Amino acid sequence: MQNFYDFLGLATRQANALNEILPAIGNFFTRLFSFDVKGAFSMLLASVQLFGMAVLDTPVKPYKDSIDMSRFELVWEDEFETGFDTEIWQGHYVYGEDDTQLRDTAWWNRDQVSFTEDGCLKINVEYKEDGPKGAGYYSYGMETNPNKNYSGNHKGYEQLYGYFEIRCILPKGAGINPAFWLLTDGMWEDDTDGGITGAEVDVLETNTYYNEFSPDFGSVIHTIHVDSYEEAHKSENQGAYYADDPYNKFNTYGVEWNKDEYIFYVNGVETARTSFGGVCQVPLYLIISVGVDDRVFENGYLPTSMVVDYVKCYQYK
Repeated sequence: MQNFYDFLGLATRQANALNEILPAIGNFFTRLFSFDVKGAFSMLLASVQLFGMAVLDTPVKPYKDSIDMSRFELVWEDEFETGFDTEIWQGHYVYGEDDTQLRDTAWWNRDQVSFTEDGCLKINVEYKEDGPKGAGYYSYGMETNPNKNYSGNHKGYEQLYGYFEIRCILPKGAGINPAFWLLTDGMWEDDTDGGITGAEVDVLETNTYYNEFSPDFGSVIHTIHVDSYEEAHKSENQGAYYADDPYNKFNTYGVEWNKDEYIFYVNGVETARTSFGGVCQVPLYLIISVGVDDRVFENGYLPTSMVVDYVKCYQYK
Protein backbone atom coordinates (compact mmCIF):
# COMPACT_ATOMS: atom_id res chain seq x y z
CA MET A 1 0.00 0.00 0.00
CA GLN A 2 2.84 2.40 0.84
CA ASN A 3 4.22 1.95 -2.70
CA PHE A 4 0.82 3.03 -4.01
CA TYR A 5 0.87 6.13 -1.80
CA ASP A 6 4.38 6.88 -3.02
CA PHE A 7 3.11 6.54 -6.60
CA LEU A 8 0.43 9.13 -5.78
CA GLY A 9 3.10 11.44 -4.36
CA LEU A 10 1.57 11.49 -0.87
CA ALA A 11 3.71 12.36 2.14
CA THR A 12 3.60 9.98 5.10
CA ARG A 13 1.26 12.28 7.03
CA GLN A 14 -1.14 12.35 4.07
CA ALA A 15 -1.04 8.57 3.71
CA ASN A 16 -1.71 8.21 7.43
CA ALA A 17 -4.68 10.56 7.14
CA LEU A 18 -6.06 8.52 4.27
CA ASN A 19 -5.77 5.35 6.35
CA GLU A 20 -7.65 7.00 9.22
CA ILE A 21 -10.69 8.17 7.23
CA LEU A 22 -12.65 4.90 7.18
CA PRO A 23 -12.18 4.22 10.94
CA ALA A 24 -13.28 7.81 11.63
CA ILE A 25 -16.41 7.35 9.51
CA GLY A 26 -17.14 4.08 11.31
CA ASN A 27 -16.75 5.86 14.63
CA PHE A 28 -19.16 8.53 13.38
CA PHE A 29 -21.92 5.97 12.78
CA THR A 30 -21.20 4.19 16.09
CA ARG A 31 -21.65 7.44 18.01
CA LEU A 32 -24.65 8.47 15.93
CA PHE A 33 -26.48 5.20 16.63
CA SER A 34 -25.63 5.65 20.31
CA PHE A 35 -27.33 9.07 20.21
CA ASP A 36 -24.01 10.76 20.98
CA VAL A 37 -24.74 13.72 18.71
CA LYS A 38 -21.79 15.81 19.85
CA GLY A 39 -19.39 12.90 19.46
CA ALA A 40 -20.84 12.02 16.05
CA PHE A 41 -20.41 15.60 14.83
CA SER A 42 -16.83 15.59 16.09
CA MET A 43 -16.03 12.41 14.13
CA LEU A 44 -17.77 13.75 11.03
CA LEU A 45 -15.62 16.88 11.21
CA ALA A 46 -12.53 14.71 11.72
CA SER A 47 -13.41 12.65 8.64
CA VAL A 48 -13.77 15.75 6.47
CA GLN A 49 -10.53 17.24 7.79
CA LEU A 50 -8.64 13.96 7.34
CA PHE A 51 -9.74 13.97 3.71
CA GLY A 52 -8.45 17.53 3.47
CA MET A 53 -5.09 16.52 4.92
CA ALA A 54 -4.85 13.54 2.57
CA VAL A 55 -5.67 15.55 -0.55
CA LEU A 56 -4.70 19.16 0.23
CA ASP A 57 -2.36 18.72 3.22
CA THR A 58 -4.54 20.98 5.39
CA PRO A 59 -4.77 20.86 9.23
CA VAL A 60 -6.91 18.57 11.38
CA LYS A 61 -8.54 19.24 14.74
CA PRO A 62 -7.18 16.66 17.25
CA TYR A 63 -9.76 13.93 17.77
CA LYS A 64 -7.94 10.84 19.06
CA ASP A 65 -7.50 9.57 22.65
CA SER A 66 -6.43 11.81 25.52
CA ILE A 67 -3.14 11.12 27.25
CA ASP A 68 -3.31 9.05 30.44
CA MET A 69 -1.22 11.14 32.86
CA SER A 70 -1.58 8.51 35.62
CA ARG A 71 1.28 6.68 33.91
CA PHE A 72 3.72 9.54 34.63
CA GLU A 73 5.30 11.40 37.52
CA LEU A 74 6.56 14.99 37.34
CA VAL A 75 10.38 15.08 37.59
CA TRP A 76 11.22 18.65 36.52
CA GLU A 77 9.38 21.88 35.75
CA ASP A 78 9.90 25.59 35.33
CA GLU A 79 6.93 27.89 35.94
CA PHE A 80 9.15 30.98 35.55
CA GLU A 81 8.10 32.40 38.91
CA THR A 82 11.70 33.42 39.66
CA GLY A 83 12.65 34.82 36.25
CA PHE A 84 15.41 33.52 34.00
CA ASP A 85 17.20 30.72 35.85
CA THR A 86 20.73 30.66 34.42
CA GLU A 87 21.42 27.34 36.18
CA ILE A 88 18.90 25.80 33.79
CA TRP A 89 18.53 28.13 30.78
CA GLN A 90 20.97 29.91 28.51
CA GLY A 91 20.90 31.34 25.01
CA HIS A 92 20.43 29.03 22.05
CA TYR A 93 22.92 30.16 19.39
CA VAL A 94 23.53 33.10 21.74
CA TYR A 95 26.79 32.75 23.63
CA GLY A 96 26.40 34.74 26.82
CA GLU A 97 23.94 36.99 28.60
CA ASP A 98 24.86 40.09 26.57
CA ASP A 99 25.64 38.36 23.27
CA THR A 100 23.66 39.09 20.09
CA GLN A 101 23.59 36.70 17.15
CA LEU A 102 21.81 36.83 13.78
CA ARG A 103 19.41 33.95 13.17
CA ASP A 104 17.76 34.09 9.75
CA THR A 105 16.04 37.50 9.66
CA ALA A 106 16.29 38.52 13.34
CA TRP A 107 18.96 39.29 15.90
CA TRP A 108 18.66 37.11 19.02
CA ASN A 109 19.37 38.86 22.33
CA ARG A 110 18.44 38.21 25.99
CA ASP A 111 16.82 41.65 26.21
CA GLN A 112 13.90 40.17 24.26
CA VAL A 113 12.96 38.09 27.33
CA SER A 114 10.63 39.57 29.93
CA PHE A 115 8.22 38.27 32.58
CA THR A 116 4.60 39.03 33.40
CA GLU A 117 3.32 39.86 36.88
CA ASP A 118 1.65 36.45 37.13
CA GLY A 119 4.87 34.57 36.38
CA CYS A 120 4.90 33.91 32.64
CA LEU A 121 7.95 34.13 30.43
CA LYS A 122 7.70 36.25 27.28
CA ILE A 123 9.91 36.11 24.20
CA ASN A 124 9.20 39.39 22.44
CA VAL A 125 9.54 39.85 18.68
CA GLU A 126 9.79 43.39 17.38
CA TYR A 127 11.50 45.78 15.02
CA LYS A 128 13.95 48.05 16.82
CA GLU A 129 15.55 51.17 15.43
CA ASP A 130 18.17 51.21 18.21
CA GLY A 131 18.81 47.53 19.00
CA PRO A 132 22.22 46.16 20.07
CA LYS A 133 23.10 45.61 16.39
CA GLY A 134 21.26 48.67 15.13
CA ALA A 135 17.97 48.75 13.27
CA GLY A 136 16.37 45.36 12.64
CA TYR A 137 14.13 42.60 13.93
CA TYR A 138 14.92 41.11 17.34
CA SER A 139 13.90 37.84 19.02
CA TYR A 140 15.43 35.08 21.19
CA GLY A 141 15.93 31.37 21.74
CA MET A 142 16.82 29.60 25.00
CA GLU A 143 17.97 26.07 25.83
CA THR A 144 18.76 23.72 28.73
CA ASN A 145 21.83 22.13 27.07
CA PRO A 146 23.98 20.80 29.95
CA ASN A 147 27.07 20.48 27.74
CA LYS A 148 27.72 24.21 27.37
CA ASN A 149 28.16 26.88 30.03
CA TYR A 150 28.01 30.58 29.18
CA SER A 151 26.97 31.92 32.60
CA GLY A 152 29.42 30.25 34.98
CA ASN A 153 26.75 28.43 36.97
CA HIS A 154 24.86 26.62 34.21
CA LYS A 155 23.88 22.99 34.88
CA GLY A 156 21.11 22.63 32.32
CA TYR A 157 18.62 19.81 32.07
CA GLU A 158 18.20 16.78 29.81
CA GLN A 159 16.10 13.64 30.02
CA LEU A 160 15.74 10.25 28.38
CA TYR A 161 12.13 9.27 27.57
CA GLY A 162 8.95 10.50 29.23
CA TYR A 163 6.39 13.21 28.49
CA PHE A 164 7.41 16.80 27.76
CA GLU A 165 4.87 19.65 27.72
CA ILE A 166 4.71 23.42 27.28
CA ARG A 167 1.73 25.69 28.02
CA CYS A 168 1.85 28.90 26.04
CA ILE A 169 0.23 31.58 23.90
CA LEU A 170 1.69 31.87 20.42
CA PRO A 171 2.86 35.02 18.63
CA LYS A 172 0.72 35.95 15.66
CA GLY A 173 1.43 36.68 12.03
CA ALA A 174 3.50 35.69 9.01
CA GLY A 175 7.23 35.14 9.30
CA ILE A 176 7.12 34.11 12.98
CA ASN A 177 8.00 30.57 14.05
CA PRO A 178 7.48 29.89 17.77
CA ALA A 179 8.93 26.52 18.72
CA PHE A 180 9.30 24.08 21.58
CA TRP A 181 11.77 21.36 20.69
CA LEU A 182 14.07 18.67 22.04
CA LEU A 183 17.63 18.22 20.82
CA THR A 184 20.94 16.48 21.47
CA ASP A 185 24.42 17.59 20.40
CA GLY A 186 24.70 14.28 18.54
CA MET A 187 22.49 15.85 15.87
CA TRP A 188 25.52 17.87 14.74
CA GLU A 189 27.49 14.78 13.76
CA ASP A 190 28.15 14.64 10.03
CA ASP A 191 26.05 11.50 9.71
CA THR A 192 24.24 9.72 12.53
CA ASP A 193 22.52 6.33 12.62
CA GLY A 194 19.08 7.72 11.96
CA GLY A 195 17.79 9.38 15.11
CA ILE A 196 19.17 6.82 17.56
CA THR A 197 22.17 8.87 18.72
CA GLY A 198 21.08 12.26 17.46
CA ALA A 199 17.65 13.72 16.74
CA GLU A 200 15.63 16.93 16.75
CA VAL A 201 12.05 16.54 17.96
CA ASP A 202 9.89 19.58 17.17
CA VAL A 203 6.97 19.35 19.58
CA LEU A 204 5.56 22.68 18.44
CA GLU A 205 6.17 24.88 15.41
CA THR A 206 4.00 26.93 13.09
CA ASN A 207 4.08 27.53 9.37
CA THR A 208 5.43 31.01 8.72
CA TYR A 209 3.54 31.76 5.50
CA TYR A 210 0.00 31.78 6.87
CA ASN A 211 -2.42 34.69 7.23
CA GLU A 212 -5.79 34.84 8.97
CA PHE A 213 -7.51 33.66 5.79
CA SER A 214 -5.20 30.65 5.41
CA PRO A 215 -6.30 27.16 6.50
CA ASP A 216 -3.06 26.99 8.53
CA PHE A 217 -4.19 29.87 10.75
CA GLY A 218 -4.52 28.55 14.32
CA SER A 219 -2.61 25.32 13.69
CA VAL A 220 0.74 23.88 14.78
CA ILE A 221 3.04 21.28 13.27
CA HIS A 222 5.25 18.49 14.64
CA THR A 223 8.46 17.39 12.89
CA ILE A 224 11.30 14.89 13.42
CA HIS A 225 14.81 15.60 12.06
CA VAL A 226 17.63 13.01 11.96
CA ASP A 227 21.06 12.35 10.41
CA SER A 228 22.69 15.74 11.08
CA TYR A 229 22.07 19.06 9.37
CA GLU A 230 24.35 18.25 6.44
CA GLU A 231 23.72 16.34 3.21
CA ALA A 232 22.48 13.21 5.02
CA HIS A 233 19.74 15.17 6.78
CA LYS A 234 16.23 13.69 6.74
CA SER A 235 12.99 14.93 8.25
CA GLU A 236 9.34 13.94 8.53
CA ASN A 237 6.54 16.43 9.11
CA GLN A 238 3.73 14.80 11.11
CA GLY A 239 1.06 17.20 9.83
CA ALA A 240 -0.70 20.35 11.06
CA TYR A 241 -3.25 20.34 13.90
CA TYR A 242 -5.59 23.01 15.20
CA ALA A 243 -5.27 24.41 18.71
CA ASP A 244 -7.91 26.47 20.54
CA ASP A 245 -7.42 30.13 19.52
CA PRO A 246 -3.66 29.76 20.19
CA TYR A 247 -2.81 33.45 19.60
CA ASN A 248 -5.07 34.57 22.45
CA LYS A 249 -5.43 31.55 24.74
CA PHE A 250 -3.06 29.20 26.54
CA ASN A 251 -2.82 25.75 24.95
CA THR A 252 -0.61 22.80 25.83
CA TYR A 253 1.65 21.02 23.37
CA GLY A 254 3.43 17.82 24.30
CA VAL A 255 5.29 14.74 23.15
CA GLU A 256 5.45 11.31 24.76
CA TRP A 257 8.75 9.64 23.95
CA ASN A 258 9.64 6.05 24.65
CA LYS A 259 12.00 3.48 23.12
CA ASP A 260 9.42 2.59 20.45
CA GLU A 261 7.92 5.87 19.23
CA TYR A 262 7.07 9.55 19.62
CA ILE A 263 3.43 10.46 20.32
CA PHE A 264 2.39 14.09 19.91
CA TYR A 265 -0.45 15.89 21.70
CA VAL A 266 -2.31 19.19 21.54
CA ASN A 267 -4.23 20.00 24.73
CA GLY A 268 -3.67 16.43 25.87
CA VAL A 269 -5.31 14.91 22.77
CA GLU A 270 -3.19 12.71 20.52
CA THR A 271 -2.42 14.13 17.10
CA ALA A 272 0.27 11.88 15.58
CA ARG A 273 2.74 9.13 16.35
CA THR A 274 5.90 7.99 14.58
CA SER A 275 9.18 6.10 14.91
CA PHE A 276 10.73 7.93 11.97
CA GLY A 277 14.50 7.57 11.71
CA GLY A 278 14.71 5.16 14.60
CA VAL A 279 13.66 6.56 17.97
CA CYS A 280 16.34 8.52 19.83
CA GLN A 281 17.98 6.53 22.65
CA VAL A 282 20.04 9.29 24.28
CA PRO A 283 18.88 12.17 26.53
CA LEU A 284 17.53 15.32 24.91
CA TYR A 285 17.55 18.88 26.21
CA LEU A 286 14.82 21.52 25.78
CA ILE A 287 14.66 24.62 23.58
CA ILE A 288 12.12 27.44 23.45
CA SER A 289 12.61 29.85 20.56
CA VAL A 290 10.86 32.26 18.23
CA GLY A 291 12.38 32.20 14.77
CA VAL A 292 11.86 34.98 12.24
CA ASP A 293 12.13 34.68 8.45
CA ASP A 294 11.70 37.02 5.49
CA ARG A 295 7.92 36.69 5.54
CA VAL A 296 7.95 38.89 8.65
CA PHE A 297 7.83 41.84 6.23
CA GLU A 298 4.17 40.85 5.64
CA ASN A 299 3.40 40.74 9.39
CA GLY A 300 1.00 43.42 10.56
CA TYR A 301 0.86 42.27 14.19
CA LEU A 302 4.30 43.35 15.47
CA PRO A 303 5.39 43.66 18.18
CA THR A 304 4.23 40.23 19.30
CA SER A 305 5.23 37.70 21.95
CA MET A 306 5.36 34.02 22.80
CA VAL A 307 4.00 33.81 26.36
CA VAL A 308 5.03 30.67 28.27
CA ASP A 309 3.22 29.64 31.45
CA TYR A 310 5.33 26.55 32.13
CA VAL A 311 7.49 23.74 30.81
CA LYS A 312 7.10 20.34 32.49
CA CYS A 313 8.91 17.04 32.12
CA TYR A 314 7.42 13.78 33.30
CA GLN A 315 8.98 10.33 33.57
CA TYR A 316 7.23 6.96 33.34
CA LYS A 317 6.31 5.53 36.75
